[in-house]
Amino acid sequence: MLVREWVGSTQGQGWQYQYYADTLCPFLWHYHPEFELTYTRNASGLRYISSDVERFASPDLVLVAPNQPHTWHAEPRADGGQQEVQVVFFTLAWLQGLEAQGMPELHALCRWLAGIRKGIVFSPECAEDLAPQFAELHQLRGLPRLNCLLGLLDRLRQDTTARQLEGLSGHITDRRLQLALDYLQAHYAEPVTLDALANASAASPATLKRLFAQQMHTCFSALLAELRIGHACNLLLTSAHSIPWIASSSGFPSLSQFYRSFAAQKGCTPAAFRRQYRIGT
Repeated sequence: MLVREWVGSTQGQGWQYQYYADTLCPFLWHYHPEFELTYTRNASGLRYISSDVERFASPDLVLVAPNQPHTWHAEPRADGGQQEVQVVFFTLAWLQGLEAQGMPELHALCRWLAGIRKGIVFSPECAEDLAPQFAELHQLRGLPRLNCLLGLLDRLRQDTTARQLEGLSGHITDRRLQLALDYLQAHYAEPVTLDALANASAASPATLKRLFAQQMHTCFSALLAELRIGHACNLLLTSAHSIPWIASSSGFPSLSQFYRSFAAQKGCTPAAFRRQYRIGT
């Protein structure tokens, strides 16, 4: 199930820092309207960002764009040790507000963030180099922590070997479109229609088509297919269910349509994908 995560601000700021240390990073398929910067150490497994699935190792440093379904599925460590995750949530509007109120130095950073559609996986070298800064981010408080965060974001912008995740934009400024997306994220495994989205968002189908094109640079059917393929990828890698069962459970009306959509997005068959990426193989 895809969960819409609610992220509050930290002491009135437009961003929030969280730290987790546990023996296991569980699978939690979720999304939220904030950017998410995640730094993972002492863990390995699979990382899911929408329909992009990749093995990760320590350290793993990723920036997830707004409204992109994502999660990490880590394998338990052989020594039973703890896995550590540092997460920063923030909004582009917060940084743009700082820029407009007298910090023009943030212009390049805001422009870079505005161009990110699905997310960025930073290079292992960048993740290693920034380990001291992430340690400081965890230890600092108040203004020094904010300065540390801004410095980190600027360093990330300069990682020329980072991998851009291509996909549908999640930057949304119209509440009707956000309501439609929330409905679609909750019902994509069902026979959802554009008319149903229109009813949920108090907008006409024509208006929704325009908003999808203008703000997400896509159409309803393409976004629906991407959500369904992302769900199918999770089932392929975390269950032993048959491919026809997975296709049906992901919302595809026919097995042939599932195969066509999967090949178009992943470049391989579902069975080949399962063999390549399944944890424990």
